[in-house]
Amino acid sequence: MSGSLTRRKWLIFSGVGLIAASSALFASWRTAKETDIVVALLRNRLRPLRIAPGVFEQFSVEYIQTRKDYASRLRLLGTFAELFSLVTPYQLLPMGHSWRRMENNIVSAFLLSTDFFQNGARTDIPVNYLGFYDPYRRPCVRFFTS
Repeated sequence: MSGSLTRRKWLIFSGVGLIAASSALFASWRTAKETDIVVALLRNRLRPLRIAPGVFEQFSVEYIQTRKDYASRLRLLGTFAELFSLVTPYQLLPMGHSWRRMENNIVSAFLLSTDFFQNGARTDIPVNYLGFYDPYRRPCVRFFTS
C-alpha cells in the first residue's frame, strides 16, 4: 500500500502546492505594473482588430497618467493581467457594475484615440493610434460624418 494516497501525503502535497501558489502570486504582484491590466483588457476585447505591436502599451501609459487616483487599484489588478487577457467577468456582471464601467471606459477611450471611427469602424484595415483622446485638449475630428 505504499502507492496509495494517505491523508498525510495529501496534506503534504496540499501544503507544498499552497506555498508554491502563494509565492508565485507574490512574485506576480511584486512585478505587476498599473499598465498591465489596461493592456490585458484591450487585448481581450479588441482581439479581432489589427493593431500594431506596442500601441496598447503606449496608450496604457497615457491612460494611467490621466487616472492617477486609480493607479494603486489598477496595480493590484495587474497581478492577474494574464488571466484577464484571456477571459474577463464582463458578461457575467450586471449593467452598471464598476468592473463593466472600467472596462468600457478603457476600450472606448482607446478606440477614440485611434482612427477606427474615422475609417468607418472597419475591421479589415489596420487601426492606427493617433494620440490619447482628451476632449478638452484635442480638437474634434468629426467621427460620425462621412
